[in-house]
Parts: sequence; C-alpha cells; structure tokens
Amino acid sequence: MAIGSILVVVLSLASAWLLNFAYRMYRHRRRFRDLRGPPHSWLWGHLKVMGEAAATLPPNMHPQAYLTVIAQKYNLDGLFYLDLWPAAEPQLVLTSPELLDQVTVTRVLPIHQMADDYLAPMVGRNVVAAANGPVWKKLHNSMVPAFSWSHIRSLTTVFVDECMHFRNTLDQLAKTGETFSMEDTSAKLVFDIIGKILFNFSLNAQTEGSSYLEDLREMIHLAENQLSWNPFVHISTFFRRRVVLARLNPSIMAQIKNRLSMLRQDQIVPSRKDPYSILDLMLREQLQDGGELKEGKDVEDISPEWLELLLANVKGLLVGGHGTTTDTLCYIYILLSKNPEVIQKLREEHSRILHPDFNETLNILQASPHKLEELEYTGAVIRETLRLFPVGFSVRQAEDDATISYAGKQYAMGNVVVVNTPHTLQYDPKIYPKPDEFIPDRWMDPDNMPPRNAFRTFSRGARACLGQNLAVNELKVILVMTLRDYDFEIADLVPNKEPRTSYTKLDTIYGDRIFQELAMEAKPPRGGTMMRVRKRS
Repeated sequence: MAIGSILVVVLSLASAWLLNFAYRMYRHRRRFRDLRGPPHSWLWGHLKVMGEAAATLPPNMHPQAYLTVIAQKYNLDGLFYLDLWPAAEPQLVLTSPELLDQVTVTRVLPIHQMADDYLAPMVGRNVVAAANGPVWKKLHNSMVPAFSWSHIRSLTTVFVDECMHFRNTLDQLAKTGETFSMEDTSAKLVFDIIGKILFNFSLNAQTEGSSYLEDLREMIHLAENQLSWNPFVHISTFFRRRVVLARLNPSIMAQIKNRLSMLRQDQIVPSRKDPYSILDLMLREQLQDGGELKEGKDVEDISPEWLELLLANVKGLLVGGHGTTTDTLCYIYILLSKNPEVIQKLREEHSRILHPDFNETLNILQASPHKLEELEYTGAVIRETLRLFPVGFSVRQAEDDATISYAGKQYAMGNVVVVNTPHTLQYDPKIYPKPDEFIPDRWMDPDNMPPRNAFRTFSRGARACLGQNLAVNELKVILVMTLRDYDFEIADLVPNKEPRTSYTKLDTIYGDRIFQELAMEAKPPRGGTMMRVRKRS
C-alpha cells in the first residue's frame, strides 16, 4: 500500500475518533450544564473545579476532601452533580443525612461496580463490601454471628493478649527513645487481632513478622499505582502483582483447605451461636446440609468458584479489618499528643469504670467485658476521631429512571455514580459546630449531641460496616492498655503557618499529616505516623 493511502487511512481513523470524542463530550456537557453543582464549563465540565480543589491540598489526597472543598466553596448543601468526563464517571454527591438515608436505609441502592473493579486487583472479586444481590446476602448472613455483641465481648481476651505484645514493643521503644512508625507498629497489633478472629490463631506479626501482612500491604501500595497516568507504572505494577499473588494466594488457600479438611475429619459443623472463627462460619455451608453433616465430599471436590470467593473475602477481611482500625488508632494518638486535658479525662474514666491498678483492670476487662460499653468518654474520643478522619465514601448505583427527592424537587440518579460522603457531612458547621476542632465532649451531652444519622463513617442501613462494634471495642481495649502508662509525641512536627483549605485548620497544629492519602481507603497520617513514646512512672 502506498504511503499516501496509509496516510489517508490514518487521517480518516483519527478524524472519526475526534468526531466521536467531540460528540460524546457535547452530550456529557449538555447533560450537566444546568444541573445543581459548581460552575460548569463546556470545555472542562467540572474537571477544572476539581483541579482547583486539589491544588489547595497535598498530593495524592483521598477525593473525599476535594468534595468537601467544593461543597463549602460553592455553598452546595444537600447534593450536587460533578461532570468529570472523560477522566472519571459523572457523580451525584449526597451530603445531607436525610438524602443519605434515602439511598442506604429507606431503599438500599446496590454498591457501584467501580468498587468491585477497584478492589479486584488487591483482593479479588465479590468481597462482602463490594458484592451485591444473592452473593452479598450469602456472605453477609454467614459472617453476621461473628459480629454480634455477645461474640465481640468474648473476644476481649484476644484484644488483651495481643495488646500485651504491643506494650512490650512500646517498652523497648521507650527505653531507646528512638523514633518509630506508629503505623507499622500498630498495624502489626491490629493484624494479629483480626488474624485471630478470622483464623482462630495469631499470625504473630508482632513477635515474628507476618508475610501475609507484608504482602497485603504491598498489594495496597500497588493499588495506588492503578491511578497513575504513566503506562510504564501500570506495566511494572502488573508483573509485581503477579509475583506477590503467586506467593500469597496459595498460602491463604492452604489455610482454608486445611481448616475445611480438619472440620470434615472431626465431623464438626461450626456453631453460629458460638463460632470459633469467621472462617469457620464461611465454611459452614460446605459442612452441613439441613443441619446435618454432609457426607462424602472431599476438599478437592469443592467448587473452584466458591473457593475463589472465599479466598477473596479472607483477604478482604484481613485488609479491611486491620486497615480502618490502624488508621483510626494512629489519628487518636496524634490528636491526643496535643490535647493533654483529653488524655487526663480518659485516664480518669479508665480508673473510675475499671480500676486504678493495671493488673486489676485486665482482670475486670476479661471477667466483665461489658464494662467497655460504660467507657462513654473513650467512645466519644473514638467517634470524634472518626468524624474528623472517616476512612472514605461509598459509591452506589441506581436504575436509569431513579430519582431522589430534595427541597421539593426530584433529581436524577440514573447513569451517575451516587457518592455517599461522610467527610463533607461531618465537616458541616450547621450540624457540627466548630467542625474543624477536636471536641470529644460534643458526643457527651444527650441534649446537644449531633443527630444519630449525621455520623456516617460506618455508613447506615443494611450495608453498614459489619465490623464497626468490633473495631470500637478493640480500640477501647488498646487505649485502656496504653494511655495510662505511655505518653506519645509526634516526631518532626512541622505545622502549617496558614490553613491549606477551608474545611480544617488542624494542619496549623499537626502539619500535612492530617490530610488523608488515597489507597484502598483514606490512609493513616502521611509519612508513617512517626512518633516517640515515653514510659510514665
């Protein structure tokens, strides 16, 4: 073929592509130009507005902060649309408790497909947090007993035992006076706890190190690379992910199969009322039929699809179970380091509700775990931290003709990502006076407490976080076992002279570490949460 003919073909294809691109852009821009939202551009849509919000914040921010900046800058109460084509799907952002209830409580919209697509490279498809329909119902029903209050209380001894290893680590760090990563140190503690709850044995991350923890944290880091525009980053990420998964997946699958074989051999059908582990609950349906033990099936005869689903959810629980709690614990220690009056109130509550003596406190915790629910101020500190630093938002999808009611009007929800963002809601000054300040006491006055449905860190309704009560009790035990005997100090503290953005001024105290980065969720403080610890006399 002559060069001229090739050139004609190339130019024809390029012209066709440009025409198609221009037509699609026109359709997108026309659809959103008059909808409720920030200023709209025929050329940029809302990409420029998003870019301006990002410019006020440090790099690699979780996008929940951008939405808060936009909502406050343009006074967008309740809901607004974002036209982000071609960089991202168009969005309908919901920021009021009543609207969020419409899509999570009154009617439960399914999780958007993009959540499963984002998690799949890290842990696999159809983890309980991203699954829908019968798959979600099956997974949810199998796991629910592990998160009942009676079972959570029974786990207090697990929390105490693993936290003793954490105290030993803090003792050594206090002796040397060295700077350490609270993120890395607390992640090992929380990972051992979730490992014990999931498998019924400790993963020994604190004492021996855990390859599971290292591999899963690397998978989270590799997931961050998915957001890069550099094709070479994607290529290197693809091959590195294959190496990690080739090591991680067979190891976890072996644990699953070994446990299933042992239960079959011993003819045990795990109890829903008193489960040994979450894994046993997920294996239960393969072991019983109408309440009786199934006969004859060997482990290798189990459906490969079901085993893949189980593998994905074990990894998902390991990642999610330790991630959120680690993030929150790091922020609690950071906030307390500059609020000695809050620490004093916590110590007084721990001595009053439990016991002034540490050993007696441990005895009471294990004999009467319900006492944890009496630690109201400790719960207020945890809740206030989660208000300031929610772990991210959920994304939902609706039918093409679905609408949502707001201020007497109907707004379309079809063909957009419906974003439920607790961050924007929980920085709303109309609901939370002085939202940019750390004020645990706002949760202590029943007459002036924020509305129940205005705290959305764990979401609400049928798709609310299964592990929220587990995480809160776990954090309470850790705080009881550390705050009495240790003081924590932020290392290399560099406060900002002026606030970077409108919604918070905490960076003038703690620097850029208070701005949450994007990973699987909103990550813990930047730089690994470098701290020093001192043992109290």
